[in-house]
Amino acid sequence: MLRPGVSRIVACVRNCGPACVGVITVSEGDDLLKERVEEVRSSFDRNVAVTMAILAVLLATDSLFGHRAHTEELLDQAQASDQWAYYQAKTIRRTVYDVGAELARLTPDTPSQASQSTARTFRDTAARYEQESKAIEDQAREYERDRDRYQRLANRFDLAEIFLEVSLVMCSLAILTKRRNVWIASGAVALGGVLVALTAFRLH
Repeated sequence: MLRPGVSRIVACVRNCGPACVGVITVSEGDDLLKERVEEVRSSFDRNVAVTMAILAVLLATDSLFGHRAHTEELLDQAQASDQWAYYQAKTIRRTVYDVGAELARLTPDTPSQASQSTARTFRDTAARYEQESKAIEDQAREYERDRDRYQRLANRFDLAEIFLEVSLVMCSLAILTKRRNVWIASGAVALGGVLVALTAFRLH
């Protein structure tokens, strides 16, 4: 089957004879060239559009992981703050019982059995609070370690998000300028963003 441009040339030769072939051939050649350019441009635009759709999915996924990391960071920070407040309360109580034990021991010149028993009770209670304070401190520091880890994760995902957003902008420029090298460069930037996001899962 003949292409539309070729069909028109054949019809013109039949109607006008060989004299008009040169003029018509140049005109039809220009039309065919324009059609070919439009086909290439349409194909290029479709490819860039597909790339932008893929980038949009990657950006949404990265944003989801980033938001979750930020949420976990805030939760761990809140839990660490609660634990430190609890630790402070335990420390104050332990100090109060330490002071009470000393007062019970020193108040009378000749300590009675009751005052000695009271001082011993205060000391035991203070020792118990000290052990509980250490456990609370360990838990608070564990929450802080988790907070720092999620903070590093969130920072990586945020950096990857910047790469992907820049890549989307470059794709838009590629469509406007019809420059293939800009499209290729946007793919390289997007690849960098994906690699940055993947390295976040290796953080501990």
